[in-house]
Amino acid sequence: MNRVRLIALDMDGTLLASDHQTVPKENIDAIRLAHSRGIRVAISTGRMIEDASDFICRYDLPCMLIGANGARACSGPMPGGQWIYRCNLESEDAHRVLDLLLPTGLAIHGFEDGIVNTVDNGSGRKYHLVYRGLIEDRYGEEEIRRAADRGIMKIFAVGDGFAGDVYDPRVEPVRRKLMEEMPHLQITSSAPGNVEVISAHAGKGTALAQLANSLGITHENVMAVGDAGNDLNMLEYAYHSVAMGNATPDVLACCRYVTATNDECGVAEIIHRVLASQENEHV
Repeated sequence: MNRVRLIALDMDGTLLASDHQTVPKENIDAIRLAHSRGIRVAISTGRMIEDASDFICRYDLPCMLIGANGARACSGPMPGGQWIYRCNLESEDAHRVLDLLLPTGLAIHGFEDGIVNTVDNGSGRKYHLVYRGLIEDRYGEEEIRRAADRGIMKIFAVGDGFAGDVYDPRVEPVRRKLMEEMPHLQITSSAPGNVEVISAHAGKGTALAQLANSLGITHENVMAVGDAGNDLNMLEYAYHSVAMGNATPDVLACCRYVTATNDECGVAEIIHRVLASQENEHV
């Protein structure tokens, strides 16, 4: 195994337990141990920077951060971290994505730094970061169209208005339509009931490359760990690609290694394997 100097970890389905809220103690301890051994760790998630920053601070994790599926990257949790990479959708693209999504009846969230613009078709459900006091909310098509003109980093459409863990039959047809009409954009899903759209110039792999470059690290010394379609381009970038035991078939097919499931602390398992391998190099 080439020496690992940077590890990128997806959150949902990877670092977090299946409740989407808990970071198991085994994973926390493994991340801190890796950091103490000189390995940098980055959280790489489809979630917003504000959300991931809250987790990092809550668990006191020594982590860099990629958010919004790679539309943002920073040296540490906000507000104290420094921006390393930022990328928005072009206004014309954002408006066309909205044109295709609005007729579906899915809840649509358009994200800016510190703001979510939502069209929820009457459900009245606020985005969870608003309830947690991490971002501001604005509602209605007029607001999300204004945001498209200013610069949206990610558009997230979801059946249940939250994470989309449950299959929704409206999602796949519109995902295919988006891919047909806008093949230059990155269109992914992190769960069966959602679709996520970001700029072609963003992506977890692009942002991870930016982080690695900022540290003077090449992809041969980068490990990435994930479970879902929105992890694929960072897994393709990293020389050491690791699929979770609960990963989708496409993720399993593209990775060099497989670890345990998220509920079995697969993150801790692979980190300990890395540390043991690199310790043996010096024996």
